[in-house]
Amino acid sequence: MSEHLKRRYGARVHRLVIDAGFTCPNRQKNGPCIFCDPTGSGFNTLRGLSIREQVLRQKEWASKKYGASKFIAYFQAFTNTYAPVDTLRERYSQALVDDSIVQLAISTRPDCVPEEVLNLLDEFKTRVDVSLELGLQTINSKTLRILNRGHGVAEFVDAVLRAKEHGFEIVVHVIVDLPWDELEDVVDTAKTLSYLNVDGVKIHSLYVVEDSPLGAMLREGKFQPVSLESFLERIVAFLEHLSPRIVIHRLVSDPPRVGTLFARWGLSKSQLVNIVETELERRNTFQGAKFKPARGGQVNPA
Repeated sequence: MSEHLKRRYGARVHRLVIDAGFTCPNRQKNGPCIFCDPTGSGFNTLRGLSIREQVLRQKEWASKKYGASKFIAYFQAFTNTYAPVDTLRERYSQALVDDSIVQLAISTRPDCVPEEVLNLLDEFKTRVDVSLELGLQTINSKTLRILNRGHGVAEFVDAVLRAKEHGFEIVVHVIVDLPWDELEDVVDTAKTLSYLNVDGVKIHSLYVVEDSPLGAMLREGKFQPVSLESFLERIVAFLEHLSPRIVIHRLVSDPPRVGTLFARWGLSKSQLVNIVETELERRNTFQGAKFKPARGGQVNPA
């Protein structure tokens, strides 16, 4: 991802994570997704500060620590399209503090991207690049129900196709080691993302936070995380069947530092990434090794 952004923008690019004070319709109607933490995955944001202040403080820090000169304003916590259009316009605009913000990235649910929101995002395309991040996790409908996602595969496909019509970059979140999935579900997920021609994927290894339905299930013995060996089998298969043009934004999860019951089999993020890369080398395989373009077409790596 880092090299991709350098080629695209000609400089070191850093992602600024934002909590814009949104909530999630699923939480209000059906309860949270069973893996969701109380912050809506916003545990690493500067919660409580204005959007502008969150952006300015992170910009200063990333410039000093990493030498970044361009930035992505990433609306991360909860569902960032779940509000009236005027509210969304005002909050998105707050993040565009100067010309160093080169991309607006909006994280949301597949069932929360109505046409009025896509039309709103069209307004921002004249100022910055716009990407839409959609949480899918798996193509298995039964697993989606267990996860309490509140949407199905059809809603996801519909959201991708409509967003593509507007020309937005699409990034999809998946969890490859869900205990209720089989290896074939992971492969089908990779194939589906490839055939939908999405632009990027964030791969997550499942982690369990204490204050979540999944945390309660783990304590009660209602499920067990898959083994590290199974995770490696799945992530290799996922990558092999994924189109080589899709950019990998993340390879493993980065869970909260406190309140986590299970994460990465006790390994650090860099250790797990190294294990995955070593396994790919051991098998002499790579992203797209088993990808077959639909209808015999050709796909060139990005």
